[in-house]
Amino acid sequence: MISRFAQSDQSEKAVNLFCRMRQSFVVPNQYTFASALQACATLGDLDLGKQMHSLVLKVRLDADVFVSNALMDVYAKCGRIEDSLELFEKSLNRNDVSWNTMIVGYVNCGDAEKALSLFLEMLENRAQATEVTYSGVLCASAGLTALELGTQIHSLTFKTNYAENTVVHNALIDMYSKCGRIRHARLVFDMMNERDEVSWNTMISGYSMHGLGMEALKIFQMMQDRGHKPNTLTFVGVLSACSNSGLLDEGQAYFSSMLQEYGIEPCIEHYSCMVRLLGRSGHLHKALKLIEEIPFKPSVMVWRALLGACVIHKNVELGRMSAQRILEMEPEDDATHVLLSNMYATARRWDNVTAIRQSMKKKGMKKEPGLSWIENQGRVHYFSAGDTSHPDMKVINGILEWLNVRTRRAGFVPDCNAVLLDVDTKEKEHLLWVHSERLALAFALFRTSSGSQIRIIKNLRICVDCHAAMKLISKIVQRDIDIIIRDMNRFHDFHDGICSCGDYW
Repeated sequence: MISRFAQSDQSEKAVNLFCRMRQSFVVPNQYTFASALQACATLGDLDLGKQMHSLVLKVRLDADVFVSNALMDVYAKCGRIEDSLELFEKSLNRNDVSWNTMIVGYVNCGDAEKALSLFLEMLENRAQATEVTYSGVLCASAGLTALELGTQIHSLTFKTNYAENTVVHNALIDMYSKCGRIRHARLVFDMMNERDEVSWNTMISGYSMHGLGMEALKIFQMMQDRGHKPNTLTFVGVLSACSNSGLLDEGQAYFSSMLQEYGIEPCIEHYSCMVRLLGRSGHLHKALKLIEEIPFKPSVMVWRALLGACVIHKNVELGRMSAQRILEMEPEDDATHVLLSNMYATARRWDNVTAIRQSMKKKGMKKEPGLSWIENQGRVHYFSAGDTSHPDMKVINGILEWLNVRTRRAGFVPDCNAVLLDVDTKEKEHLLWVHSERLALAFALFRTSSGSQIRIIKNLRICVDCHAAMKLISKIVQRDIDIIIRDMNRFHDFHDGICSCGDYW
């Protein structure tokens, strides 16, 4: 009964039954503990997990592999991954579940590098990788945008029985989407013999991430035609796709249909997508009205969506009100201070900019530095704005100067409004040309072969000047290249003077 409850997503009943068993003086065995700990892990109850761990030690079942694995899972899901690792390293009878528990645990806690390191160790120990292993390490590759590694793992699956596995295929779609290879993701999707809701949702989200809204909506329509019922996550992907592509009418229609046609109550993610869609489209007051109509307390995510739109459309008063709402909930939120400062800078209200920066300094806050990185021959190269530390800096500066000359001859005029500092025009133009993504591009142009795709990852939103420069560079550089930049919101695929986002981001 404990096992059945634990496996049927009724964890509280499983735990209660375990307590009744103890009160009845029935001694639990390894199967009891494995099931009860599974329920404890699902609940994320660390205190209860510790109590069960003490009981396991008392009855001397800690060496049992099933119990040990279940304890690792409890600590991993409760955010105590180091405790999981300690149990793992002490275990003398590791099996595939032991390795998978640790790999997935590290992925879920955001340490993708450690997850991949454990995977390599697992292969060296000749442990049997399973669909859980492959989906976990592909998720880690996606998190690191490590395309080369993800491709190698894809190749590994062909040597196993998991090359046609739905779970592995879903992870491959996600990995290729997040690594900038949306066409590869679609190839994997099209080759699948069986698709579940995760397959459809992942493909929709992939197209959304790349700003290909109409493609995402085609997949959504295909999903319904094939008899698959959309769920909450499906509509997050659909509304996000509409938001990323400026599909206002379609987004409003799908949002209305959620409850009316599918019986799905909108949650905070859906409202955030709609606020962003309305705000980005210039309907700031409609976005505010929608927030006021939310049947529960709006989250930071919703107000941040409105604030972002206010920055773009330079609505200082509404933006200040949005920032105030965010800071009431999260007073130490540095991103909001930065957005507010940027909005004032765009409006040339330098006194307000100074006041915010002084406030941030007083509170010990720092603006997140703009970083771009690029993978080349198994190594990741990092660049920050104005960086001079890279060993190839002389060549990078030479290529940047060459690009500057070529783009100006082609008619490019720098948009100095993208520099939110009170300095003269010449200094602004210099600052634009040493933005991190341009340094990464210059590095890639001399390190990669002609015709190869250039993929740059950026931790902040790409500025309008860099966006315009990348479009022109993709046209004037005679290499027949795709320049793909993933910023904090979505992908930009520059080719022959055009960006996949259609200049909407």
